Amino acid sequence: MTEKSINFPIVFHFHQPVDNFQWVFEDVYKKSYKPLIDNIFEFTDVKFTLHFSGNLLEWLLNNKPDFIEKLKTMARRNQIEIIGGGYYEPIFAIIPYRDKIAQMKKLSDLIKSEFGLDVKGAWLSERVWEPNYPSFLNDVGLKYVIVDDNHFRSTGITEEGTFYTYITEDEGKTLRIFPINEELRYLTPWKPTYMSIQYLKKAADEKGDRCVLLISDAEKMGVWGTTHQICYVEGQGHQEGDEGKPFIPAFFEQIRNNTWIKSLTLSEYMEQYPAKSLVYLPTASYDKMEEWVLPTEIRKNFKIIRKALKNDEKMKETYQFLRGGFWRYFLVKYPESNNMHKKMIHVRNKLIAAEEDLIKVQNEQLTSVILKKIAEAWDEIYKAQCNDCYWHGLFGGVYLQFLRFSVYTHLINAEKIIDEINILINPKLRSYIYITPIDFLKDSRTEYLIESDIFNLYLNPSDGGTIFELDYKPKSYNLLNTLTRWPEAYHDSKKLESKEVLVDRFKKNLLRLRVLYDDVELEQLQADQYYEFGDFANESFKVTSTEKEGKIAVIEMEKNGSIKDTETDQRYPVRITKDINVEDSEIRIILRVIFDEISENEEMLDRIIKNLSLAIDIPFFFNGDTTKFQWNSKQVEFKHKNDSVLLQPFKYTGSHFRAYDESYDLHFEFDISSKIDSIKINKFPIIAYAYTEDGYKEIYQGVNVITLFKLNKSLEINLKFKIN
Repeated sequence: MTEKSINFPIVFHFHQPVDNFQWVFEDVYKKSYKPLIDNIFEFTDVKFTLHFSGNLLEWLLNNKPDFIEKLKTMARRNQIEIIGGGYYEPIFAIIPYRDKIAQMKKLSDLIKSEFGLDVKGAWLSERVWEPNYPSFLNDVGLKYVIVDDNHFRSTGITEEGTFYTYITEDEGKTLRIFPINEELRYLTPWKPTYMSIQYLKKAADEKGDRCVLLISDAEKMGVWGTTHQICYVEGQGHQEGDEGKPFIPAFFEQIRNNTWIKSLTLSEYMEQYPAKSLVYLPTASYDKMEEWVLPTEIRKNFKIIRKALKNDEKMKETYQFLRGGFWRYFLVKYPESNNMHKKMIHVRNKLIAAEEDLIKVQNEQLTSVILKKIAEAWDEIYKAQCNDCYWHGLFGGVYLQFLRFSVYTHLINAEKIIDEINILINPKLRSYIYITPIDFLKDSRTEYLIESDIFNLYLNPSDGGTIFELDYKPKSYNLLNTLTRWPEAYHDSKKLESKEVLVDRFKKNLLRLRVLYDDVELEQLQADQYYEFGDFANESFKVTSTEKEGKIAVIEMEKNGSIKDTETDQRYPVRITKDINVEDSEIRIILRVIFDEISENEEMLDRIIKNLSLAIDIPFFFNGDTTKFQWNSKQVEFKHKNDSVLLQPFKYTGSHFRAYDESYDLHFEFDISSKIDSIKINKFPIIAYAYTEDGYKEIYQGVNVITLFKLNKSLEINLKFKIN
């Protein structure tokens, strides 16, 4: 009788986000990467497939030569295969075709030059798959890809069916697909090794062509929770079955000792066995990702339904066809993600235009200089495509403000290089300012971009006539890299019952207008819990004029709206205008509130003016060391040392505010001039409450300054912003 056997490829995925902290790289290397590779190195007869994101591989090449040498040794003895993918770990679905190819070639070329290995397979960031993937993966010479077994469920393929590989095609271009095994993903390293072996034994058969693929984040084997102790510390592994032996060496020994387990790389399996059949997979990611992407209220219900179906033996067949959302919806769920993505598209379009202008250059030496700069600009854009901060689930994602800052930094760096290129082609462009009406956010509405050699100011008339991005180019710094405190499904957790979670009604943009009672307290503003009397906060303003003259750009807009009476449900008509002036390094805002004169409604107008104030939102973001953020005002003398700390809530009466980010030597300052004698200024930190791999965390997202002006029949406010 033929002995049963199972093919068992093991894949480890090594990744760190672009611009993650250096101490994180070192900590993860010490706890996970080094001990994992050290163990793999010792088990010469066990084979592995490895994936490294390009920026992490660069760091290892520059900082850990012994680690790299072990990889080279294992490559020479055919113990490991290294697969490719996007160099900076993008989600392929949201980057253009040209960038997909460039990022994959960049990583494949690095692997070939350093390890002498031909790259045959692709890692998909967050296992996001779309049906057109075979075309571009085939175009770059890749032969196979790894996807989640979740991708197969809605095609009718059962768990047993995922013990094989399949082939798919797009435009006649084929690609082999390896399903990842869900059961083993949850067993390792959390359960004793014998449980994984039992599962493999159950999957084994006499024919011997089955393939059970284990894939794991390398960080899971040493960084998550207590996994360093479980995986590598003698006596702290699982007691049951393993007698305390560390999981990783115990697991590798099990593979070595059970000869019916066939250890091989993915390419070796593909060379030995054909695909089971042709298959076409729908758009998919792993099951949890498809839950996380859903709108918050829908996500709450979906989680309940999914858990009930999964735990009900009678409903297993129904559960197989349960699907969540679509990864791209993160760009809708979090407008801040969409903003980063659409800026990336905008900047790369500017770079392509600069490339096309190269035809004007006749000097070969100058052409060579420009081509080098073009390559540098492309690499900045590719870095900004790193996926980690475009979504949120268990990982902090979009809530990790320093990762958003990284995206903007690289995109603004690219813009500055484009400016240099344009100057080389046309020296007259050394100083410039443009106004561009464009559907920047791709929402069928027109946004207005003021772009100069000093500032980028992005205006959204449809969202309250607010400014949603403000880049100070000399320091590659977006001062509006704030994050709105969005409601999340996990905010209903019992663990948070004693904790008030603050959420916002509107996105955190500059120049958002509120109309509220005079006596609203700082705490109410901070919690965004007050009654709104106006209809200006997020309604559309009409752009009435755009004008550029010399180094000055002006956009004027207005809205005819109304303010609710404080005693009745009636509303009084009012017109508000906003004029935005950008000149050199200064931004000036002129805001006017004009009430219509209606004789029969004079009492209502008197009540509105007597009881209400106009509030202007002035959020901003600093990225440096929060303990070194400071602020001051011409009108404030601090009584206590803590009062000068930027993240400390504070209120005062005045017309001036100045903040300082010491880490970047950046000042943000504004002055107010108005006939109003008493201007109330409220300042508080923007703190989002997010669930991350480290549990519930309060994460700093910026600072909000809200200025309050007493209404009168004709109110004019002048705001002057300076950044340096």
